[in-house]
Amino acid sequence: MNKQPINKDVTEKDLEEINKSFLELENKIKDVCKLIFSQEKEQSKFFKSSHYILSIANRAISLNRGFLTLTQVNNYSTAISLIRLQVDSCLRLFALTLVDDWPSFYKDVVSGKEIRNLKDRYGNKMIDSYLVDKYDKIDNGFKLLYKNTCGFVHFSNAHIKLNTKTKDETEDTFRMQVSVGDVDQLEVYEKVDYGFNMFMVGKSIYKQIKSYQKAMKEHWLN
Repeated sequence: MNKQPINKDVTEKDLEEINKSFLELENKIKDVCKLIFSQEKEQSKFFKSSHYILSIANRAISLNRGFLTLTQVNNYSTAISLIRLQVDSCLRLFALTLVDDWPSFYKDVVSGKEIRNLKDRYGNKMIDSYLVDKYDKIDNGFKLLYKNTCGFVHFSNAHIKLNTKTKDETEDTFRMQVSVGDVDQLEVYEKVDYGFNMFMVGKSIYKQIKSYQKAMKEHWLN
């Protein structure tokens, strides 16, 4: 992404490998969700927090599938916006760890209250900027990814760059190539970079879900 070092020494093979990794990640997310469900089934209970977790997992899988579908038809301007939505899933999952009363948090969310208007255990409203700052301390670089992907949700210079290519000729003049209807013209390394970022956000979501599953398992053992 912008302002991050990008590895340009990649090929279509690398892009294929990243695309395959999405399926592997989906299977991991499904497996850990099954563990959560089976653990609670043994206790004849289903926690509200688990319902929240599984709903985010479902959204994460849907977004990954959507990303792959769009990139396969070279529609990256739309696909990249899904990275921002996946970031949102990651933040909303993280918000659960910042509150002590999970049932109350779940009830508020289900009733339609926005998480940004809810407070964490420290009395802070969990607005995006607050969640991003805290999660960036856990996953360094997350804040930059959030900032960059916001530019694809709202029309910005990011969209202008996607369909525009320039070539400098002199200090005062340059040639510009603007495409309309050809979707997006990206280099392979750019496609790999976007795919990698989408995958890494999904991986962060998986890690949080896995951590929840382990914590619940310990709860039952104790």
